[in-house]
Amino acid sequence: HHEVFMAGKQLLNVARLKLSYGTSGSQSFNSYQAMTTFKDYGGASYQCWYGVYLMAMGNSDLGWQKTKQLNIGTELEFFNGRIRLNADYYNKITDDLLSDITLPSSSGFGSYKANVGQVANTGVELGLNVYVLRDTKRDMMWSIGGTLAHNKNEIKKISNSLEFLNEQMSSEDGGNPSFMYEEGQSMNTIFAVKSKGIDPSNGKEIYIKKDGTETYTWDAKDKVPCGINEPKIWGNLNTMFRYKGITLNAIFGYRYGGQMYNYTLVSKVENIKPFDNADKRVLYDRWKNPGDNAFFKGVRDFTTTNATSRFVMDENTLECRSISLGYDWNAKWLSQVGISYLTITGYMEDVFRISSIKQERGLSYPFSRKFSVSLSVRF
Repeated sequence: HHEVFMAGKQLLNVARLKLSYGTSGSQSFNSYQAMTTFKDYGGASYQCWYGVYLMAMGNSDLGWQKTKQLNIGTELEFFNGRIRLNADYYNKITDDLLSDITLPSSSGFGSYKANVGQVANTGVELGLNVYVLRDTKRDMMWSIGGTLAHNKNEIKKISNSLEFLNEQMSSEDGGNPSFMYEEGQSMNTIFAVKSKGIDPSNGKEIYIKKDGTETYTWDAKDKVPCGINEPKIWGNLNTMFRYKGITLNAIFGYRYGGQMYNYTLVSKVENIKPFDNADKRVLYDRWKNPGDNAFFKGVRDFTTTNATSRFVMDENTLECRSISLGYDWNAKWLSQVGISYLTITGYMEDVFRISSIKQERGLSYPFSRKFSVSLSVRF
């Protein structure tokens, strides 16, 4: 905006260009993660031997991860700042990526840290803010803004130890899907056996093998990519309206695209006895008689439901994260009593949530809406 050719321009007032490239490590990991650690049993002993147990599995081959990042961006302002736009494109290549590796349940540990290989992240980030109203004479202002982010994650190269671990994970059963690591796939890829749904004639699930044939038998070797546990785009939306001393703020969050494995349905509807503390869908939504078109298998079928694409669901969500309403007093009597600033604000959090997936949220279900009021006085 200091350039001569930008002087006096009404349409475009500010144009900044940004370019950066660098290599960095990471300090967000604990120094003892490469060490096998033990914990004592609280001073207990057995036949004069001190009692300890294995607390964490170490990895002597753990090394530093290194990230090379290119970032190109711009900041633009139009109509004297009424419209502000930020746009960034980035390309990150991480070598010797440090990640939590899911282990087979037979190992006794859920995960451990390892260098998994080379991972690329490319994406864009956009930010827009628009002043719909900006009237200084009437002390009125209304702005609308939001952000949008998109990221593509791809495994470029995996380590030899990870290839061996993938072979073990590909043969493990269970209701949860496997998060294996294959070149060309995302690190958040959901691996499960493809499903054609429930057979209306007998209430059994029809599985699709890797060769395309159909079967009633679930086989861990038939696991294939069934979705990515990462949204295609996500971000937030916000708006602020101010008139004299009244201020209204609202913040929304959204995500679109991507999938999620709805394990709640597996554990509370199918992998449970109907006479236990079960979801009501066990009695009302499961297959019962020949000809029923049901999402869930037969109610009298007590076989274990393993990871299947039937429970991989598209996740699109819109939520209102917070709303606040405040009022700033600007009266003459305030200065007479020695008050220079007085405001009261009401807040509400987790106002609503609309999602394409209906699921429980553990201890936070149902949604815990929070209400609060604050009073600020400055003397």
